[in-house]
Amino acid sequence: MAGPTDVPTLEIPGDDFAHFVDRALDGIRSVITQLGDEHVNRRPTPSANSPFGLVTHVIGVMNYWCGRLVGQREIVRDREAEFLATGSAEALLAALDTAQAQFHADLRRLVPGAPPAVKPNPDFIGPTRELSQDGVLLHMYEELAQHHGQLEGLRDALLGSSVPAYEPPLTWLRAKQGVKWSRHPELLPAWVADMDFPVAPVIRQSVLDVLDRGDLGYPAWSSRMDPLAEVFASRMQRRFGWQPDPSAVRGITDLLAGLQILLDLTTEPGDGVVIQEPNYPPFRATVATMKRTSVRLPVVLDQGEWKHDFDRLEAELSSQRAKVLLLVNPHNPTGTAFGREELLRIAELAERHDLLVISDEIHADLVHDPHQHIPFASLSPEIAARTVTLTSATKAFNIAGLRAAVAHVGPQRVRELWDEQPPDIHGVTNVLGVAATRAAWEQGDPWLAGVREHLLRQRDLLDAAVKGMPGVSLRVPDATYLAWLDCTEAGLDESASAFFRREAKVFVSPGPDYGGLPSWTRLNFATSTAVLEQVLGQMSEALGKRA
Repeated sequence: MAGPTDVPTLEIPGDDFAHFVDRALDGIRSVITQLGDEHVNRRPTPSANSPFGLVTHVIGVMNYWCGRLVGQREIVRDREAEFLATGSAEALLAALDTAQAQFHADLRRLVPGAPPAVKPNPDFIGPTRELSQDGVLLHMYEELAQHHGQLEGLRDALLGSSVPAYEPPLTWLRAKQGVKWSRHPELLPAWVADMDFPVAPVIRQSVLDVLDRGDLGYPAWSSRMDPLAEVFASRMQRRFGWQPDPSAVRGITDLLAGLQILLDLTTEPGDGVVIQEPNYPPFRATVATMKRTSVRLPVVLDQGEWKHDFDRLEAELSSQRAKVLLLVNPHNPTGTAFGREELLRIAELAERHDLLVISDEIHADLVHDPHQHIPFASLSPEIAARTVTLTSATKAFNIAGLRAAVAHVGPQRVRELWDEQPPDIHGVTNVLGVAATRAAWEQGDPWLAGVREHLLRQRDLLDAAVKGMPGVSLRVPDATYLAWLDCTEAGLDESASAFFRREAKVFVSPGPDYGGLPSWTRLNFATSTAVLEQVLGQMSEALGKRA
């Protein structure tokens, strides 16, 4: 052991230790919450620790190394018993809260640079160097960071084999940190268009492969063609019979960015943009904030089918000049996959009014039998020459956070305008997003087939439940995992979304956000059967109390 003169004196403020220890404990809490009672006492192998035992050991480490050696508290430890401890996830979280509060109290006794309050027990594994109180706390944090990593490994081993592909437990969902589950944790979320399923194994492996290679530097992609161009073209031909030109593909981070780029390149403030109504809220906001004029193309129920009100559009076009038609197909929020006849009418209108068509086809892989997705650009060479197709794997494979999408830019002049922009002015797709998208489009179809089967069962469950809800109706969607609910006949004194949030504790999307009436709301059914049953049960009960 080195003498005190050989060791640099550490003088680290207690606030620094508190910051990093609190972060480690937050990560540990997140893992415990994900595991829940179902997994917190399990061991992935007979020789492995259980999560409960490992975290109990972490608490012992904190109590001894800070509580005893800095806080001067009497601590009795039994390391073997720590690793054998069992109990509920709730009890473990409570014990962790107590240990954290005690840690902050002990930290007030820290004297930077001073020796420990008592000499460390030589039977406890620790640094061989002579320690100051700062060194004691540094060792404690090193232990916490190490055990946090081990705990994440236990979680991955336990959940990787036990979380059903399409039926994740509520404890696992509640631990998610994305916007869907974290924005309103007091409500059941059925709003933003994220699916609740674990990531497809082929995608997970593709991302891990990149990380294992340490391959997060500048990619060696060709400067002449987008890295997703070939795989996109191959997928479009294989699934939809459309043969796009790979050289016309441009990479984008997401579809919203693609729309904004195209409007910036091809229109000026005041120019008209034909937009379906109802529609995806960020698209509606983009047209408004870019000071383009919205030219409404209503999507209305006609004999039980969602169709475009072309007469209304023609009337609006007679008084307004439009340059762009924004088509969302499959349609969000109605869940409609428009048929060939409807698309041909749009194509005829676009040609007659000389409109650039921007076609959002992000839900193309989620069209339910017997319906089919028809790429707008596949209608004819003439239509392809005026169409930009925007799509990605993010909806069908639930990887929106990886930010990778493509624009197939059919019009040559638009490609030229795009390519005249400064390099990377619109951002670039990231390495992990490209790897995940390639895996999804080349190897992900078996997983996707399972998702589609599950979504059909969920849709049927939803349809049956809505039939029993007083005053609510639904045209069953033939695509997507989104349901556009009409609550007009329920006679609510407020918007449907506000009613369900307050009375049912269910978070659904407001109709006016999409350009619809307050009596309409959008519901996402891409979740587990148990969660959807709970959502629908609470909505039905809330409506029943009014009857």
